[in-house]
Amino acid sequence: MNAVVLDASVLIAAAEPADCFHSESRTLLTQLVTRRVPITVPAFAVVEIACALARRLGDPVAARTLAIGGLSALRATELPMDSTFLAHATLSGTRQRLRGGDALYAAAAELSGNILISWDSEHRSRSAAMSPAEWLAANP
Repeated sequence: MNAVVLDASVLIAAAEPADCFHSESRTLLTQLVTRRVPITVPAFAVVEIACALARRLGDPVAARTLAIGGLSALRATELPMDSTFLAHATLSGTRQRLRGGDALYAAAAELSGNILISWDSEHRSRSAAMSPAEWLAANP
């Protein structure tokens, strides 16, 4: 089974029980780990996840622990963000009219040739991303 690129929206929802997408995100992550699907994220994902969780939880130490521990538990591979990667993200992001952070995830998916899984509606409407529910339905 091909690797997937996970957007921070999925990882944040999985770590935050109050998030409306929590259960579906946890189900996806469980399935990815059980099926041994390789997971890729752009290298800055840990920063985005930790900062978002710190804002939501109000606890910077717990946020860093969740972000680092979560990516480690998933055995996520970090895609380096060198000048070639950033140039591709700029091209792709402007072409698809994505926000800067979203362009990095789209570029990671494009460059790795893997599907992007995201809750972000712009990812799903402007790039070839799938929601966790869509990915699970397509990969029974």
